[in-house]
Amino acid sequence: MIEARALTKRFGDRLAVREIDLVAEKGCVLGLIGPNGAGKTTTIKLLATVVAPDSGTAIVDGIDALEDPAAVRAAVGYMPERFGLYDELTIEEYLEFFARLHGLRGKARALRVSRVLELADLVPKRKDPCDALSKGVRQRLYVAKTLLHDPRVLLLDEPASGLDPRARIEFRELVRELGAQGKTVLISSHILSELEAVCTKVAVIEGGRVRFAGDARDLAAQLGVLAIKVAFLDEASAARARELIEKEPKASALRVERDVLRFELPADRALVPPLHRALVEAGLPVVSFEVASPGLEQLFLRVTEGTVS
Repeated sequence: MIEARALTKRFGDRLAVREIDLVAEKGCVLGLIGPNGAGKTTTIKLLATVVAPDSGTAIVDGIDALEDPAAVRAAVGYMPERFGLYDELTIEEYLEFFARLHGLRGKARALRVSRVLELADLVPKRKDPCDALSKGVRQRLYVAKTLLHDPRVLLLDEPASGLDPRARIEFRELVRELGAQGKTVLISSHILSELEAVCTKVAVIEGGRVRFAGDARDLAAQLGVLAIKVAFLDEASAARARELIEKEPKASALRVERDVLRFELPADRALVPPLHRALVEAGLPVVSFEVASPGLEQLFLRVTEGTVS
């Protein structure tokens, strides 16, 4: 549904995107991860045909974005990071207005507006004026607007930015539902916990380049590491534990966060029991010992260098 090959875009002297490759299948929720200035927004604009690439190709839903940008726009729902609402309209009037622009008429328009109101959980608020909406409701309304023409591909640029915790949870559920419906979703963010909860695939972008792309559910196999998290009764015990684990040559990325010690091991579970036993035999008060695949935070730290495009 999304296939980008060697996409490149320059703005003046700045090379914003450098030969980016991305692939996303039907029903995939692809998280585009990167710091501010990494090239995430430019990549999404290239796929949405908002800007044209200097070189490379972008195929969206089987359509070449350079050859037929109008057809790509018909297949895509694009939600920019910043968007405007008509404050004098109600939620329902706002959606009716854009449904008309999409060419929906009569019963088909009414059914589609009703459907997106339900999907975005806006039915109880449909008569509320846009100028009285909270940030979270505004975000859900713009997603509803983005879904009016029933696009097969969704491009969401930092959609959870600025939302409170409850609004973020609601937004995650909405993204999961869209993926379950078979829509392909590309969602960008620098909030790793948000993407970790919803993505099936991830791509890390930094300095305008893709540093990593793969299945979000199997990072351990791809990175070859296990993430270990050990909680202790106090901070002093965590510090002593670090000194002990540092003697294991295969342990890496050790860090203490108050009373918690985190480190990584090669993806071989046989290495774990001896270290657990060593901590207990040293008399350290272990409260919990967790072995997990590395999360997006570990992935991000391992593959990025702290540069911008």
